[in-house]
Amino acid sequence: MDNLKREKIAEGAHFNSVTDPRYKFNRITVGFFMPLDEDRASLYALVPRLLHRTNRDYPEARDFNNFLASLYNAKADFEVAALGDAQFLGVSLSYMDDSYALHGEKITEAAAKTVFDCVFNPALEDGEFAVSSVELGKREQTEEIEAEINDKRLYAANQAKRIIFEGEPACVNPLGVVGKTREITPEALFEAYKELMRSAVVEIVCVGCNDFADALNIAREKFSAPLLLRKDIVECESAYSPLKRETAEKTERLALNQSKMVLGFKTDCENRAALSMMSELYGGTISSKLFLNVRERLSLCYYCWSQVNRDKGVMYVSCGVEEENIEKAKAEILAQLENVKNGDFTDEEMTYALLSKQNKTKTVPDSPGSLTWWYISRIYQREINPPEEYLKIFDGVSREDIIEAARSMKPDTFYVLSGIPEAGQEEK
Repeated sequence: MDNLKREKIAEGAHFNSVTDPRYKFNRITVGFFMPLDEDRASLYALVPRLLHRTNRDYPEARDFNNFLASLYNAKADFEVAALGDAQFLGVSLSYMDDSYALHGEKITEAAAKTVFDCVFNPALEDGEFAVSSVELGKREQTEEIEAEINDKRLYAANQAKRIIFEGEPACVNPLGVVGKTREITPEALFEAYKELMRSAVVEIVCVGCNDFADALNIAREKFSAPLLLRKDIVECESAYSPLKRETAEKTERLALNQSKMVLGFKTDCENRAALSMMSELYGGTISSKLFLNVRERLSLCYYCWSQVNRDKGVMYVSCGVEEENIEKAKAEILAQLENVKNGDFTDEEMTYALLSKQNKTKTVPDSPGSLTWWYISRIYQREINPPEEYLKIFDGVSREDIIEAARSMKPDTFYVLSGIPEAGQEEK
């Protein structure tokens, strides 16, 4: 697989491409980065939702979809996500490569033009987004925000993160909030779109078996348009989250059978490789401390795992647990972290953790979509390297590094999502 090729095409805008002959499909993503902001998140999140479904040449969704079908069923989609303290907004098109077309059609050129037209030449009505399109997007975005509560594991994780990052940009939902979404007008949305085009950091990432020369030429042309004035570029950076003076504790109750518990720990350790290995050994695999002890040996949880947020210096431990076992599970989770801090782990456990990291990382190039997201996150972290190169950072991680990373972890937040007590039952 070729390494990423990167070229600056405008102020604050880069074109990135990876060519791998193993793929049969290609993916072009036009991504925008803006700082997470409670007042603007809802507006920015709605922009790619509208952009990905039409453009000036095909202002009706039905005609646009028929055109994509003619490109051997190409697919347009969008993504809104948080990366540290930044909001990522992406518009993508996935399509079959020219070499597999039945009649020699130039699919890549048409696909590249289409996705860039979606971004640079959106369908407008009287100089702004159509009211009907905006209302549809608002309804979809509102429903997606409200649907979070239906996935109790996701809801608990996000509620815990809002406490962990209270007062920081990272606490903002990248989809925004329902109230502000409902207030969005076509005029305000079009102004937000122009802000993104003018001032957001733009990363175009292309992954597939194509060389993407056509896409690069179109991108250069679009960014050289005289009406597109790139200025006042808003850079996005993340900072480690500061530890609270006192551990935050919160219990929330909803109608559910299995309680969810999330523990948040914060660190000032800059050795990201050691942090990642420590979390893998502690709770990232089926051979980890948390899985073997909290789940298997003591049967205190239905699931129990840990994960590190590299951008914010935070480790989460999430588990599904019966309410009567919450305190026991919490005590054992903390006890297993103490074991890692004290070096109570074997060389075999370190090997398993490394093999797990290698396995997860080596599967990244399995699809253009997963490799696209890999490079988007790596570009944001300013550590642009391919998966196989990234794995080399773990070669030098020692037992002492893992112990030091574990000892740097300080408890910050303890969140529980529990069931509503039945009538006549005392609340614990």
